[in-house]
Amino acid sequence: FSRKKRRFGSSGEREGDESPFSTSRVNWFQTRARGGVTQLTWAPPSSNDPHVLFSASRRSDTVLSWDVRALSGSGPMCGLRSYARDGDTNQRLEFDFDGSGERMFVGSGSKEGVVKVYDVRSGKLEDDLDVVMDKGDVPRCKDAVNGVSYFPLHSNNGSGGGRYNGILAVAVGCRRFEEQESDDDDDESSVAAGKVESCPGFIQLHALKR
Repeated sequence: FSRKKRRFGSSGEREGDESPFSTSRVNWFQTRARGGVTQLTWAPPSSNDPHVLFSASRRSDTVLSWDVRALSGSGPMCGLRSYARDGDTNQRLEFDFDGSGERMFVGSGSKEGVVKVYDVRSGKLEDDLDVVMDKGDVPRCKDAVNGVSYFPLHSNNGSGGGRYNGILAVAVGCRRFEEQESDDDDDESSVAAGKVESCPGFIQLHALKR
């Protein structure tokens, strides 16, 4: 960034300044980090931007990235990029990176069972990874994806992990509160309540190709 673009939205900005670090941009990033930070993760050392810090907050619909070199400036710190997710929940929703730091895997708080895969440098959404339980006598179900963890596959002889370059572990499920049933509840209500609890939390492993 040029010196002009590293003023980070100070109150003395001239009207018409095209700096990406405008006051409105600074405010947009900071309002999405006020719900209580739930995760802080540095970019992997192997990435092209090891000085970037990523954060996720409670009840926030984005994961944010921050250039910590901006801490040496005098104005408020502004984020670099945002990575959208469905995060309107008090539950902690995790994110992780692949071994190169080029891709980010973001858990979603909706009940659609989705992990969003982003290109870290551009912020572009590359893919949605569906996470569904559909096995045996367990009804097909989806739920909030609260945990993601990437494990790179490498061999000692340098030939890599074969067809796949990593494994993504995904934890699915959300906290549920059991409601007290009264004696007046009919059988239909009890059956309906049972359906709400029919989707248990679970863990899946996904082999990923680049």
